[in-house]
Amino acid sequence: MRSRRGRTPRLVHGAVAMAAKWAASAALLLLLLPGGSTAQGVPGGQDGSSWPLPSVGAHFGYDQAASGEVVGVQIRVPVLRGGQIELMPSASVTFVTRLREYQYNVDAVWVSGGREGGLYLGGGLALRNSIFGSDPTSPRETLAGFQGVAGLKAGGGGTLVTQVEFRWVFLSEASYDPRSFSLGVNFPLSLWGGG
Repeated sequence: MRSRRGRTPRLVHGAVAMAAKWAASAALLLLLLPGGSTAQGVPGGQDGSSWPLPSVGAHFGYDQAASGEVVGVQIRVPVLRGGQIELMPSASVTFVTRLREYQYNVDAVWVSGGREGGLYLGGGLALRNSIFGSDPTSPRETLAGFQGVAGLKAGGGGTLVTQVEFRWVFLSEASYDPRSFSLGVNFPLSLWGGG
C-alpha cells in the first residue's frame, strides 16, 4: 500500500474549506427563505406564488461497500421558486463491525416535479472519515471525493415528504467507493413555528 501522508492534509483542508462555504451558504438561505415565503400568498409557500420552505429530515439504509447500516440527517433547501433545484447538505454514520464511519455531503439536485416531488438527480462533494486499509490500528483519515445521487421524492405538497435514495461516492485515494441505499422522511421547517 502506498503512503498517502503527503497529499491528504492539503486535499482535506481544501475540501473542508469548500464544505464550510457550502454549509454557510445553506445556513444563510435557511435564515432568509422561511420569512420570505410567508410574506406573499399562503404560509409555507404551497400556493406556487411564494418560495417553498426548506425541510429537515432523517434517513436510514445500507452501505453495500462498507457492509453496514447507515443513519443520517439532511436539510433540503429549494434554490428556485418552483423547487426544481435543491441544495441538500447531509451527514451520516455507517455502523461497521467495531467501527463507525462518518460521511458529510453537500449536493445540488434537480427535482423533476419541483415542489411536488418526483425523480431527483444530482451530485456534489463528500467527506468520509474512517480507517482506510486492512490494519485496524491505523489512524482515522478524512478523504474527500465526489458523488452522484438519484432518488424519488414523494408527498411534496404536504407536511410529510418521503424519499428513496441511491448514493455512490467516489473517494480520492481509497480502495473502495461507498454505495448506499436509504429511505428517508422530511418535514418543512414551518412545523416548528416558521409559518
